[in-house]
Order: sequence, then structure tokens, then C-alpha cells
Amino acid sequence: MVKAIEAREVRWKYLGREEPALRGLSLSVEKGEFVAIMGPSGAGKTTFVLTLNGTIPQRLPGDFSGSVKVLGMDTREHDVTELARKVAIVFEDPEMQFVMTTVEDEIVLGLEPLGLSREEMEERIKWSLDLVGLSKDFLDRHPYQLSGGEKQRVAIATALARHPEVLVLDEPTSDLDPQGKEEVVSAIRRVRDELDITVILVEHESEIVAEFADRVIVLREGKVFLEGEPREVFAKAKELKEIGVYPPETAEISARLELSSIALSAEELAEALKGKVSINQVRREADDGASRRLVARCVSIEYVYPGGIKALRGVNLEVREGEFIALVGPNGSGKTTLAKVMAGLLTPTKGDVLIAGRSVKEYGRAELARLVGYVHQNPDHQLFCQKVYDEVAFGLRLLGLPEDEVKRRVEEVLKLVNLSGLEDEHPFFLSKGEKRRLALASVYALNPRLLIVDEPTTGQDRGFCDRIMALLKALTRDGKAVIVITHSIPIAAKYADRIVVLKSGKVIADGSPRDILASRAVEEGRLIIPQTLKVSRLLGLNGRYAPLTPDEFVRAVSLTC
Repeated sequence: MVKAIEAREVRWKYLGREEPALRGLSLSVEKGEFVAIMGPSGAGKTTFVLTLNGTIPQRLPGDFSGSVKVLGMDTREHDVTELARKVAIVFEDPEMQFVMTTVEDEIVLGLEPLGLSREEMEERIKWSLDLVGLSKDFLDRHPYQLSGGEKQRVAIATALARHPEVLVLDEPTSDLDPQGKEEVVSAIRRVRDELDITVILVEHESEIVAEFADRVIVLREGKVFLEGEPREVFAKAKELKEIGVYPPETAEISARLELSSIALSAEELAEALKGKVSINQVRREADDGASRRLVARCVSIEYVYPGGIKALRGVNLEVREGEFIALVGPNGSGKTTLAKVMAGLLTPTKGDVLIAGRSVKEYGRAELARLVGYVHQNPDHQLFCQKVYDEVAFGLRLLGLPEDEVKRRVEEVLKLVNLSGLEDEHPFFLSKGEKRRLALASVYALNPRLLIVDEPTTGQDRGFCDRIMALLKALTRDGKAVIVITHSIPIAAKYADRIVVLKSGKVIADGSPRDILASRAVEEGRLIIPQTLKVSRLLGLNGRYAPLTPDEFVRAVSLTC
């Protein structure tokens, strides 16, 4: 029987790079399998994906050896265009795949080579949009007018409409809200069952992997580090965390409590612990920041995009020095629009933003940039220099700093974001995760009073997510204010002082992580409760003082037998 994918001793080094991205990678995937590929940032996941349709080695310059066969076809011998008829790839950055001016035309472009009738095309378009949760109202919209999550849904719909034999998804839900992730991946698994296709999912979120994948392959330094069924792989919690891959919270708790079996869901862990533990309440000192100085204040902000889309509907928000705020909510709720208004990149249709007591309208660009830093959701929107070093140095030079101080700051911040050694690399050739870190570095180096970061952890392994968030948290101890837009509720619960929930352009909740996760905002804001909190509640500990993180849970639990 022909395997869906068979890779043997694959080695690849990008032109101009000293170290190879793949170092003798060997793996195989059976037809009809749903396989998840995990690994720390830089492990070679996206590079491997590019070998599956022949882009490597046919379209990118570099050194290649070994072999990759997809459905029996050697990817060196069959052209990319031939492979694309059977293999559909959805990349982490959907914008790199869009070439048409409407969503409908984008999907049709992929269907035209299949020789389908008009009726069949229309049926597949409707079917694929329904699967990813988009209505026909999106057909006439320009892909670039969509939110990041909506773009990802369109890219996935475009791939699914073709009914490929192999569907490869590289971080396909990174910009989706938590419920959206589960809905889309669940739909993909249904399609796998209905059409008997093979699915390769590159994913950092282990809870998604544990729920949907048949098998997990973990890469490290360009080769296979671990592989097996989810329970088997996630049982090695310590080894995974050491390389920056975090197992589901329930698996980590199972391992740390030395349970006989690894739990992959809250229900499994609660059942295993029922009657065997007592849990102490977690108490934290209340931090009333009302006495601290205001850094920013939004007053009745409204914003309407050209075409009449009302993104913000009377937002009021206060940000004080030393605060770490997580801005969360469903896709299209207005989070990015609010961030751009606060940074002075968009002028509100109504209302005003006050920074240090003055309207943003009164500041010049350079003066405002010293006070408010904004890191875009898509790093390609703010990277423009020819070298990584110059990208970070650009803003510092605009501030008139001497070159030796510029050099010191650039080296320091590149080390912080793990980009040392890439100073002379062109940003275009960085991975999406590396670009995000570079964009953050270029703004972080300016040391603004308010730093707004849009989805900084997307495309990063969990170990590096923690490193980035700890870096941002450290700024608040120096009196800076930080706003992070994120879909990761466990990350928000761990680091944020406040969670602000947006829905349909309005703030529907604002409070501590414990208060928010115990409120109706969970359902209204399409939030997913962290696994640890679910376990606490299933064991009977409700309210504001239930453990939120594995660390809190392990400290609070006493085994009774």
C-alpha cells in the first residue's frame, strides 16, 4: 500500500544560512491519518511542509538531499503544479496565498483547474465556507479587508473546496479566537472522515492536538525527536518542556502528581483525582491600581471603516502605569482597531484618546512614538529594512542616539528575542515567528511608556511564549504599561493583571483574570476556560480562588491516598 507521505533522510540548508534546517529527517504518514507536527520554533516544521508540494527543492535555492514521496510521487521529479492537484497547503500567513480581489474569486481560482461545472463550483464554495463558519456575505469582500482570523478561515476554505487527497495546515488557526480554533479543527477532522483525506497539522497548542490528532510527531533541530499517539507523547512532559513544547495542562499536572495514567482532558483528570485529593483555595493580594497615574484613556471611542463597517462602538478604557492588560474577544470584535486608535495610527470617528493627559491629536509622530509603541499583528506591515540589525536600529537612530548606544541596545534586544546571529539576514527570509520577534524587538528597544502588542505569541512555541510574556511583564515592574492582544486565555490568566473583553466593538467585561473567568463574559466573549480551572471546578472548587495554572494547582493540591 502506498503511503501518503514518506520522507527519508531529508536534509536541507537554505542558501546563505550556515546551519541546515533539516538534518536527516525521516517519517511516514499513512493514508487517512490525522497527524500533528509539533516542535519548538526553528525546529524545521515549516521547512518540512515546503517539501510536501515540491517548493523545496524546486522553487527555493539551497542544498537538498534525501527523498520525499507524496502519494508515491517523488517531489523532486514531479513539478509543483502537478503536486498541487493532490496536495493543498494552508500557510500560517494567509496573506501570502491571496492573489484575487474577492473571497469568491480566491476560492474559484483553486477550483478552475479541476474542470468542475459551474453548479459544482457554487456548491463547493458554499460547502467550504459553511465548514469554516463564514456566511455567503463574505464572498464579495476583499481578503485584505478581513480580520486575521477571517483571513485564515478563507485560506482553509479555499484549500478544502478542492477536496485534496493530502491537506497540510501550517499553524492554520493561530489568529482564530479559542472557540473558532476548536470549530475549524473539528470541521477539518469531519472532512477527513467524509473524504478519506490525509491531514498534516502543524500546531503549537497541545490541547487541540490531544483532542483531534491520531498521532503526534515532535521535531527538534531538523529531525524527529518523539513520535507516537498523543497520550504516549504527552506523557513525556518533562522532556517536552525542556525543548519548549508544553503538553496539555492536564498531562503536565498528571506527570507532576505522579499519577499512574496521563490525563488528556479535564474530565479525565477530575475523574482520576475524585476522592483522592483536597484542594486549598488560592489567594492573591488584591492590587488596586487606582492610585497609580493614568498612562492612557479612551473616551467614548467609535470607529467606522470605509464601507460602513462599525468596528468600535463607544469604548471607554483606562490604562495605568505598571499594568499588564490582556485584550481578548472573538475575531472581528475590534481589538486590533482599538489598538491602532490608541497608537494614533487611526483617527477615531468619535471620541478621543488621551496619552499622558493629552489628546493623541496634539502629538507629533515622533513625540507620540516615544510614548506609545505598537507591534502589528502581521509583522510584514512594519518591517522594511534590508537587515535585521538595521530594523531594530532604525527607530533608535531616529531618536538621535549615538551609534555605540544604538549598537548596545540592538545587541541586547536581539539576544532577548533569540535573534542573535541573524543581524545580517534580510527580514524577508525569516520565519513568521522570527518576524514577529523582530517586530517586537524594534519597538521594545524604544522603551515606550505604553507598549501595545498584537498577538505576540502566535507562531511561537509555548516556551518562547512564556519568555516573551515574562519580558513584557518585566516592563510593568519598571512602571510601563503593557497591552497584549491575545487569544490564549491560559497565557492571559497567567500574566495579566486585567483582562478586557471586547465583543462587537464594545467592552463587555473588565476585571482580574479570576473575576472574568467566573463571569458571563466567558460565553459572551467566546473564551475557553483553561483546563486547570475546569478541573478545579469539576472537583468542586468554584469561585474566585480556584487554581488557574498547573503551578497553582500542584501547590494547592494535597493527595489524600
